[in-house]
Amino acid sequence: MQKCFLTICVLLLTAISIHAAEAEAKKVEFTGKLKTGIMAIGGETTGTIIETKDGKYELQLGKNAELRAKADKLNGKQVTVTGTLVVRPGVEVKERKIVTVATLTEAAK
Repeated sequence: MQKCFLTICVLLLTAISIHAAEAEAKKVEFTGKLKTGIMAIGGETTGTIIETKDGKYELQLGKNAELRAKADKLNGKQVTVTGTLVVRPGVEVKERKIVTVATLTEAAK
């Protein structure tokens, strides 16, 4: 019975922290080098990142086939991304900065 109660408490706290992080989402625009096919221990990555002068951000492309195809085509290039940023706690990585992508374009040269 205690195990069940503790499990429920942990799940509730996790849900609350995720909801709080999403409530603090803000619109952003970043320019940097796009990298796809990224892997991490425990699958703790979206698989696509942008490396900017301010750091790395994971990109959440969702199930949008057009965005995914565009990301694959622009892999290794300078891009500009707009979207909504949330910061979530990670397991292996202390803090995961994840941008839910609205637009993805090759950066002007």
